[in-house]
Amino acid sequence: MKKATILCFCISIMSVINAQIVDYTREPGYRQHTGFYLSMSVGPNFASINSEVPGYYDLTFKGTGAQFDVKIGGAVKENLILHATLTSSAMSGPKITSDGISEKTSNDISLGEAMFGAGLTYYIMPSNFFLSGSVGLGNFTLIEGNNANSISTDRGFSMQLKIGKEWWVSKRWGLGIAMTYGTTNLTNSPGGGMEERMSSDNVGILFNATLN
Repeated sequence: MKKATILCFCISIMSVINAQIVDYTREPGYRQHTGFYLSMSVGPNFASINSEVPGYYDLTFKGTGAQFDVKIGGAVKENLILHATLTSSAMSGPKITSDGISEKTSNDISLGEAMFGAGLTYYIMPSNFFLSGSVGLGNFTLIEGNNANSISTDRGFSMQLKIGKEWWVSKRWGLGIAMTYGTTNLTNSPGGGMEERMSSDNVGILFNATLN
């Protein structure tokens, strides 16, 4: 009789716990891509930036550095997010190639690339893989020393493609990893009547933290 009473008591406790879990997981927004969206990413990047003034010079800058992006927006419908996008990357001490000759620059010199635009992110559920694309205006900035001397270009077309996977770590937070490809293409006017054509290829491996 005593064993039967203990068994019934244990079954009752498990039933209550199970009911609470079921109710919790059915709560609106629980591990769903709905409502407000904030995604932040950071990681290493590998970049190549070409700068050409026809008849004067043709330079290619290559190197590694750091990249981050921030996306803020909201769900148009479940799993489909519309957001503003800010990306930024920089490589320190890039290698410069001109006429087949390469030379490493000082680590005091860095070349950055930034974009501000808008995009869409789509989550494939329940695997929580995502695809993202953003377009906007981007530019390049050359910095020498501790921000003592900096030169920024005009702005032009820029884009970022991103693919990755996240794992839920709480009710609304997900952590994951992603790969990005970005490019910026523009015509800069440095002065003297010259037109400088600049383009880039930028690949990043980023760690993601997303609130949704």
